[in-house]
Amino acid sequence: MPAPASPAPKQHLLGIDVLRFAAALMVLFFHFCYLNPNGFIGNATRQTLDFSETSAFSHFGWVGVQVFFVISGFVIAFSGEKATPFGFFSSRVVRLGPGAWICAPLTLLVMVALGFSQAKELYAGLRHSIAFIPWGPWIDGSYWTLGIEVAFYAMVLGIICLGRFALVRPLAMALGAVSALFWLAVAVTDPASGLGHKLATARESRLVALLLVQHGVFFALGVFLWLALVKRQARVNLGWIALLLVAGCGQIAAENARVNAQYGAHYSALAPCATWLAALAFMVWSVRANSLWHRLPGAARGAIRTAGMMTYPLYLVHQMAGGAILATLVLNGWNRWSALAATMALALAASWVIARHLEPVLQRLTKQALPLIRAYLPSGARPAS
Repeated sequence: MPAPASPAPKQHLLGIDVLRFAAALMVLFFHFCYLNPNGFIGNATRQTLDFSETSAFSHFGWVGVQVFFVISGFVIAFSGEKATPFGFFSSRVVRLGPGAWICAPLTLLVMVALGFSQAKELYAGLRHSIAFIPWGPWIDGSYWTLGIEVAFYAMVLGIICLGRFALVRPLAMALGAVSALFWLAVAVTDPASGLGHKLATARESRLVALLLVQHGVFFALGVFLWLALVKRQARVNLGWIALLLVAGCGQIAAENARVNAQYGAHYSALAPCATWLAALAFMVWSVRANSLWHRLPGAARGAIRTAGMMTYPLYLVHQMAGGAILATLVLNGWNRWSALAATMALALAASWVIARHLEPVLQRLTKQALPLIRAYLPSGARPAS
């Protein structure tokens, strides 16, 4: 007789906080050590900013974004199952809005104060960022992912409005299948052919991205992991999980080739694929072992939850503002490694202040304002309760 399944986790998933924070550090390391020296920060420092010693293990830090997307699929399914339409909508606004409303103006202030750009050049990016407009320009390149996240939230909100959350599985099947077929076509099509050119155009299309054609595989995988780990429907979903793991590696391999072409590198896709798969293995273990995480001392659990809260502001504020600070320190004679350490410390400190002291205040005000705004909407325009 098989052993009874362990109960689905009911407590906060501390391991997900750890994974989310680790993914943010990967992206930070990629931007500081690999991307920025090759971009405007490198130009601003007259190419004196060089961390090529780290390239072998910083060049694939972008895969942290793919980890974020899987976590989003999992967490949104986890939290949306019993939510009302307005409850789900307001929770997403409260979760995403305040962080962007704090970090976008902060980025503008840092960039202007350090002389890296005129304020008028950043105003359009600021407006797009704080209003969550899904097309650029944005105040920071990292904001490109927010539109992708919101597109997925909108799809989930749609099935919640229908009162049929069970449709989340067919939604994940559709997203996963379309995305997997897209990346299969990319893998087997001659880039020089007519279809190859069309696929290349689709890969660069923001509209196609907002339809989740490129990244749907990751959100779908997160949903199927939720079904397997929380709803205890592992057997029926195992085939989908296997398919999406393969398709996810296909997307990562294609993205690795794009980054190589952009920067004239020749790195194998093995490192980003292995890192992504290891992150997912950690995620599965963490959910299954959630009760063990909660046996940690209270101080350790608090630190982990704080790290999870810091992830979003760290992701939003580090690239442009942090890059400008890093370049400024180097231009003022700092040793590049000391400048890197100081900039990382400042980014972490800023994200801690935002997450612990600024964001909660604005989240509370937003949570109080949303029902008031809803009350003044015409009855036909109100989100359902």
